[in-house]
Amino acid sequence: MYPNISDGIVLTGFSMNGSFVGLFGAGGGFVQANFNQPFRFGHVDTATVEAVLNMFSLTDLVAGVDPAPGLNYPNGYLTNTNVNANQYLFFLPGYFDPGALLASEQTKQPVTVGELLILGSLPVMNAYAGPVLVITGSNDLPYCGGNCLATGNASLPSIPAAVAMNFPMVPPSNFSAYVQPNSGHGINFHYNATGAYGVINSFLNSKGLTSS
Repeated sequence: MYPNISDGIVLTGFSMNGSFVGLFGAGGGFVQANFNQPFRFGHVDTATVEAVLNMFSLTDLVAGVDPAPGLNYPNGYLTNTNVNANQYLFFLPGYFDPGALLASEQTKQPVTVGELLILGSLPVMNAYAGPVLVITGSNDLPYCGGNCLATGNASLPSIPAAVAMNFPMVPPSNFSAYVQPNSGHGINFHYNATGAYGVINSFLNSKGLTSS
């Protein structure tokens, strides 16, 4: 709606192909966040936390720590079922530290029903005319179906490259699509995340968009 408010755009974990979003929704097994992690997302008071700790004889291990109450998210805020679903949605096996997966599960954030419903209904065209970089993990699930190079079209190098058609005002010299190797949808969680940031920063620097 406001194509002139940004000097440049970097779209991560992105394409305009929404045909795989159903795999993401089904594989996530989304449930109410306040039930999935009640201590984080529900409304659990200190007394309840202490009672649970007492059940497992853990109270002494956290002596002096005041358990924070939950965030009290209402029904309608969802999250993926468990750590296995988290891996399926965001990670490429063999290319991440297992500790990163556990940290991701412990710090995951909820999503609204509305957000899930619009994942496959992105705007078709826009009038933005500045520099655009699309960088997507090679095995991104929701927007590449697990293989960003499987375009079915010899003239199209990757699924993210097709995004250029949705930016008709951007000249080819100002558009770049990069497939980050050995990565799933959650690029940040993989061993080579710093390489992805290098691609992003190099693109921005080449367009005169360095930080000051």
